[in-house]
Amino acid sequence: MSGLGGLPDFALWDRALQQRGQNLPCLVLDRQRFVANLALARSRAQPGTGLRVVAKSLASLPLLDLAIEQLGALGVMTFSAAMVQDLLQHRPELEQLMGKPLPVGAAAQVLAGQEKAPEQVIWLIDTARRAQQYAELAASRGIQLRVAIELDVGLHRGGVELAELAALVAEIQRMPGLNIEGVMGYEPHLAKLPAPLHKRSKAAVERALQDAAALLKQLGVCGSDGEAPLVNTGGSLSFDSYGPAQGVSEVSLGSVLVKPLDFFIPATRAFLPAMFIATPILKYRANNPLPALEALSPLLSWRRRANLAIYGGYWKAKPVYPLGYGNSSVFGRSSNQEVWSGPHLEPSPVDHFAFLHPSQSEAVIPEFGALLVLSDGQITETWPALSHLH
Repeated sequence: MSGLGGLPDFALWDRALQQRGQNLPCLVLDRQRFVANLALARSRAQPGTGLRVVAKSLASLPLLDLAIEQLGALGVMTFSAAMVQDLLQHRPELEQLMGKPLPVGAAAQVLAGQEKAPEQVIWLIDTARRAQQYAELAASRGIQLRVAIELDVGLHRGGVELAELAALVAEIQRMPGLNIEGVMGYEPHLAKLPAPLHKRSKAAVERALQDAAALLKQLGVCGSDGEAPLVNTGGSLSFDSYGPAQGVSEVSLGSVLVKPLDFFIPATRAFLPAMFIATPILKYRANNPLPALEALSPLLSWRRRANLAIYGGYWKAKPVYPLGYGNSSVFGRSSNQEVWSGPHLEPSPVDHFAFLHPSQSEAVIPEFGALLVLSDGQITETWPALSHLH
């Protein structure tokens, strides 16, 4: 199942696309690799810790369905009003925890069109002002809203400091339209810190989560199960680092399950990259002179490489096949016919497929609109993307 650096057998993928009659750029998902990643993630999660799937990272209903089923996930984390609405419409049984605070007007639009929203969505509160806005929204509709507080555990992108948590919890508890269930504290900064800073910062995050869990219990906050408060943290790079010992009730993950380039770190080494962009190769020249320097070609032959031109380009992705090819420094980037340079190829690769490894999944899946699903060397299904992210 793995090739060089954990990459798939792209020659096999090329044959599968040829057999399907594919002739335009597309996004391909290897189902077996994806399922293997799901099994690995489930095995690495700490006992007693709930899992929540990040919907924006796996923005296709069949992809989400498979992840939730295989992981035994509690629900999803969502980040936009449009995606909340899509999921309420198509998967109304799913509990959704917001991953960022929404403007109250956006929340109002969701509530106006989705009767299950008060029951299934946990809205994120980051300030006392936003709490008041949501309380007024709840009162205007005569409903109760489930909420959690965004806790700043060191990222400093907003949210409530631990020292301010008790006061905001008490304030929310006095608001008749809001039911507070816990906190969400995201910590992606840890993965980017050098080792000496990482150890100290990781310990600070764990203390903040433990203290928050203890404080919430003291204040009588409980989650949807009526017992322990919601304490959500982690992400694709760290979901297996947290559990009950740190006061954490659940962790979130998503991107590592298809493993884009941005998620290549030592901690994710065992996960397999499972999603790639495929695009037809339109042109190939084994000896291409430099533009405007044709007369000097004999003198510059030592620096010449073969060039190929692909259909499209400028994606959030890096060329990975044909092997040894990368974006041309001479031609630069292009969204029309991107040129790659690399070693000479025999036979010509024209009318075959080049492959790119996306740097992320959340922008790439909706850009292509669908995933072609590869199983046992054949394209067996097409999974449509969720159309709205922002």
